[in-house]
Amino acid sequence: MYIARRVIDNRIHYVLCESYDTGSGLSNRDLISLGPEPDRFIRYTGGSSFHLRESLLERLRELGVETPYAEIERFFLPFLKPYVRDKIAPFQDRQRYRNWRPMNRSDRERVLRETHIFDRRRIHYLRFGQVDQRRLDRSVTLYKHLLDKSRDELEQYIIGQEQDLRPGEYCRYVYTIFDLQRFFRESYARTMPHALDRERLDELFLREVCALDQDPSFWRGFRRDGRMAPYLVRYLVMYFDYDFPGGRSWQEFARLFGQADDRRRSRGTTRRMSVNTAASVFGVSRRELADMDKKQLTRLYRKKAKEMHPDQGGDHDRFIELTAAYNELLHSRR
Repeated sequence: MYIARRVIDNRIHYVLCESYDTGSGLSNRDLISLGPEPDRFIRYTGGSSFHLRESLLERLRELGVETPYAEIERFFLPFLKPYVRDKIAPFQDRQRYRNWRPMNRSDRERVLRETHIFDRRRIHYLRFGQVDQRRLDRSVTLYKHLLDKSRDELEQYIIGQEQDLRPGEYCRYVYTIFDLQRFFRESYARTMPHALDRERLDELFLREVCALDQDPSFWRGFRRDGRMAPYLVRYLVMYFDYDFPGGRSWQEFARLFGQADDRRRSRGTTRRMSVNTAASVFGVSRRELADMDKKQLTRLYRKKAKEMHPDQGGDHDRFIELTAAYNELLHSRR
């Protein structure tokens, strides 16, 4: 059993749902609509005491649901009054790890066999915040909670985990969970995705989204209406409406190696780079440079920066000079 969030008339409504076995896989069904305010099913009896209204429990019995009361109550904890929630928080889940035991080989194999890699990537990032996914399947214990859940329940579970992401992480998160790094050979693809060719990145992302949308193993048991599932649409929003954190990292990297520029400034030197010199640094004519708009200039800068990046065997001083030229040209266009 789980609580799902559904958007109805531009407002979040909550629905008590359950996953069930259809014989060919797990699907889901709605049990009780809780409306936009699930706390109406909670009754307070004084102090930090509360219980769920009998009308809710009676309706579940009519539907043939035989879930223990303690488990049903757990779904309503986020909707408690803050004072009550804070009071009982220390006593929640105290039995959770009491019967913990390490996973045996059979359990590990089942987790890897019955969970989708896209789900494992999401859980891995949400737990560790790492773009590098090479250790993905070394943390199999993390994925036990993905077992025996329908696609709808899994998505609702992961949405709940994603609430802790900061907006500045959205693009990095999407880059990681769709494993876009595997398409790039650059050494910084695992640490500086914002330095990659954004147009190619966009194309690859859309291709991977479409592939997942058509993956029958991922959507098994989930009712589709022929359109892209809203559960995927949220990643389009995360990717295209937000940007990578530290989007100016090439310049930041250059500043780390800019001791020569710092020394020059400390001597009071204010010499600015000429357009002819900047054109020479970029390897184009002054006319070609003048005809470029800001987007074309940035694209050329990123291409040259990758070639000159010290991590790629490039020259440190030329990389600094390139960045200085780029900043000067940006300044002249303002």
